[in-house]
Amino acid sequence: MTFGNFLTLIETGGVVMYPLLLCSVIATAVVIERFWTIFRATRSATQLHRVVGEIAAEGSITELSAISRRDPSPLAAVYKAILGAGDADEEARERLARRYLGECSRYLKRNVWLLGTIGSLAPFIGLLGTVLGIIRSFESMAATGSGGFAVVAAGISEALIATAGGLLVGVMAIFAYNALQVRIANLTAIWRDWTEEVLALTKPPRQRPESVHRVLQSRG
Repeated sequence: MTFGNFLTLIETGGVVMYPLLLCSVIATAVVIERFWTIFRATRSATQLHRVVGEIAAEGSITELSAISRRDPSPLAAVYKAILGAGDADEEARERLARRYLGECSRYLKRNVWLLGTIGSLAPFIGLLGTVLGIIRSFESMAATGSGGFAVVAAGISEALIATAGGLLVGVMAIFAYNALQVRIANLTAIWRDWTEEVLALTKPPRQRPESVHRVLQSRG
C-alpha cells in the first residue's frame, strides 16, 4: 500500500479515522519508549548486580555504597537505600527494600496505562465510525429515494473501514500492553530476588547475648 492509498483509506473511513490515527501514534511512541527504557534498565541492572555480588563477597560495604551511588540503573536506588541503612535491623532493611522496589516497578510501568486505555477505547471509536457510516447510507437512500448497492456503497465502505481501523489499533495496543506487563512483572521478580541476595550478603553481624553480657560487665 502506497502513502497515497493510505491517505485515501483514511479519508474514506470518515472523521473517526483521525482520532484512531492519533491513538496509533501515541501507542507506537509509548511502546518504543517503554521497550527501550526496559532494555536499558535490564542491561544496567544486570551489570550492577554482577559487580555488587563480586564486591559483596569480599565484604567491602563502603565500595558497594559508592558503586550504587554512581550507577544510573533503577536497581541502584534499591541497593543504595539498603546499604545506607547502616546497623538497622533486618526487618527495617527489608521494608526499605520493598518500598524502593515498588518505586522501580512504578518507573517501569510509567505511561503503560495509555496502551490499556487505547486498547479499550479504539474499538468503540471504530464502532462510532460504523454507526456514522450506516447513518450516511440511510441518508443517501433518503436523498435519492431509492435503494441499491450503488447508493449505500459509500456509507458501508466508511463503516467497514472505521470498524477495521478501530479493531486493528485496539488489538495492537492490548498486545503491547500485555507484553509490557509480563516483561515488567518478570523483571521486578528478578530484581526482588537479587535484592534478597544483597540483603543476605550485607546482613549486619548479630552479637550473641553472652557477648553483650560480657561487654556490660566490663563496663560495670
